[in-house]
Amino acid sequence: MSETSPSPFAVAPPKGVDEEGLRQMAMIAYGLLLAACVVGVTSIVAVILAYIKREDARGTVWQSHYRNVIVIFWVMFAAFVIGLMTFPLALGLFFAKDFAWPWLSALSLPVLFWLLVFPLLAIWFLYRIIRGLIRASDNQAY
Repeated sequence: MSETSPSPFAVAPPKGVDEEGLRQMAMIAYGLLLAACVVGVTSIVAVILAYIKREDARGTVWQSHYRNVIVIFWVMFAAFVIGLMTFPLALGLFFAKDFAWPWLSALSLPVLFWLLVFPLLAIWFLYRIIRGLIRASDNQAY
């Protein structure tokens, strides 16, 4: 298939939809999610923007981008809440003088979350945003 021929699965956008405006809003939402690495409040603005524009993007390639922003937000919000609840216990256990890694003990789970799961989620977070930005800049669905 050549680069100029349309995909056989491509769906024509509904009439009267501002594709360029939806693209810009998707890129702004991704930028706000990236800024959330420094200022977490911007992620709330990004998800609100995605929920507002989601209905306008129905039937376009931008629908998948707004769904992606919403998924990224809720997964990372859940990880943040779990991390916030387990942080005091994990910190106390990690710096305890007699801490030993009990095999699959309930007390080792917060430490494992902070040492393994949270870094993997951070990589997933950045991957989804960067992939979304690249696909949006190429006018492709996520």
